Amino acid sequence: MNKTYPKLVFELPTIEAETDTLFDFCYREDLTGWDWSEMVYEQHPKLKEMLVGVKDKVEFYNQIRNYVESYDKENKADIEQVREVFQQAWDEVEGKYYTSLVKDFEIDFPEDVKVIRAAISINPICPRYLDKWSFNVFYKFSKESALSVSIHETIHFLYFQKWSEIFSGYDKDKFETPHSEWKLSEILVNPIINNNPVIQEILKGYKSPGYGEFRNIVIEGKYLNKYFGEIYQEHLKGRMSFGDFLKKSWSEYDKYKDIIEGQSK
Repeated sequence: MNKTYPKLVFELPTIEAETDTLFDFCYREDLTGWDWSEMVYEQHPKLKEMLVGVKDKVEFYNQIRNYVESYDKENKADIEQVREVFQQAWDEVEGKYYTSLVKDFEIDFPEDVKVIRAAISINPICPRYLDKWSFNVFYKFSKESALSVSIHETIHFLYFQKWSEIFSGYDKDKFETPHSEWKLSEILVNPIINNNPVIQEILKGYKSPGYGEFRNIVIEGKYLNKYFGEIYQEHLKGRMSFGDFLKKSWSEYDKYKDIIEGQSK
């Protein structure tokens, strides 16, 4: 396998990028997927006040931009300092982590992907962009939480590379909310794959609980994390390839799709 891995670079996003991502989570024109706008407003109550009663889409966007410009001016020095801390923490574990990940997934990163970009964002939600190999990290996170999020999102990138290899000709639009393929990826990446032994060593035992929307779902008398976690353990023990783990997980998800999706809305 290719031993040259992409460099993860933490950087400050543009005003436009910050405005766009906050707009995507706060403007609720099409009510599909989960509504996480209150997570934004909890961190930015002044923004919520500015948007009360604003219905026009353009005005809504412009109000967010005004807020972002003001917030950036007041906090840019702090955010830059956070960027440096996150970059140093990542650089210390990057090689060990990538080596473990490509071995586990039995696939390498594409040779044309030289850089993965992580934007230090004022958005507490951390979206990832598969086509750009980029994601956001909230600047108020601890160093440990930033590592966990960065691992989580980079797992997603390689996970979907492997998925596309196993299920050839797949519609990549289904890798996003609200599709079943996206939901399964979130179940498997966080907390199941995110809690494998090497990653746990890097994270010093921090165990991600996974999305609350999935955490309490029970199938065959087992919580969802335990049910799929046992399949992953079969892979870790060498009893199935990672590709077979994905096939088995997708088959089980499909079998219990009505239960999983009925309770995760």
